[in-house]
Amino acid sequence: MAHLALVTSLALGALAAPQDPPPVATQVEEVVVVGERLQTTAQTFVRALAAPPPGRKAARWDEPLCVGVIGMRPDLAQLMVDRITAVALELGVPASRPGCRPDVFIVAAADGDATARELVRSSPRDYRPGTAGAERGEAALEAFQSSGQPIRWWHVSLAVNADTGQPIQRLPGQQPFVAPRERTRPADFGAYATIVSPSLIRDETRDVLARVVIVLESSALDRASFGQISDYVAMVALAQIDPEAAPEVPSILNLFRDAPAAEPGLSAWDRAYLSALYRTDQMASNPDTNLSTIGRVIARDLAGTEAEAGITTPTAPE
Repeated sequence: MAHLALVTSLALGALAAPQDPPPVATQVEEVVVVGERLQTTAQTFVRALAAPPPGRKAARWDEPLCVGVIGMRPDLAQLMVDRITAVALELGVPASRPGCRPDVFIVAAADGDATARELVRSSPRDYRPGTAGAERGEAALEAFQSSGQPIRWWHVSLAVNADTGQPIQRLPGQQPFVAPRERTRPADFGAYATIVSPSLIRDETRDVLARVVIVLESSALDRASFGQISDYVAMVALAQIDPEAAPEVPSILNLFRDAPAAEPGLSAWDRAYLSALYRTDQMASNPDTNLSTIGRVIARDLAGTEAEAGITTPTAPE
């Protein structure tokens, strides 16, 4: 009986003892871990592509885009304009209304070198406006005219006040600024005044594209499809791309190079570059810092989709 009482007492005690509460599920925010290899590849990709004027940041469009094409059949010209506009819209750049003055001017011609030389000769100010940091210089302009490449391009960009959107330098032909006698507010200092931040790491200016001229040699159509060429032109119309760029990852920019194989259109890397360019903050005072930021955004966007982006992770030997 004593044994039975002891068992009963232990059983009742176990029933009466407080039970541990069930575990509560803890929701953890998604953490994206970007591998060192992907980071390095992204930074190399950016350095291979980006070609802003010396000392300036990679520029982008911030006004509605107007694309014009001459020297091409109207139906094909419209297809190319539509493709460039569609890519721009994906980046948040709206299209201008019909009848606008082209900001992106595409010239199709049989002889690219001769056409480029005539364009520069007839309107040199359009290519070298005389404003510091607007273009890549005399040597680059000579290469634009004599490279022999089936597609070549020339970008003109401006540094503008981040608040007003006005150029921070007086452009050729504009009246010099004369300050009023009474200056009581920032606007009194005129459109070309630069507001300097007390920070040494921030720059209160941003760089915007003002004009792009693209010469498309008719021989390009013998080497690639019209869709590929349209995507190639879209890439160089929307970003300051180095004409010598030879990416080591899948890219439409390898279209006229032997290796690696040409892409059928904008690759995952190309789209990631354009997306990062148009999403990142331009306010770092060091242009290299801005490019590094673009690289980090590309790596973060492509993390988890490395196979799609053309990156393979080497496997350890057995």
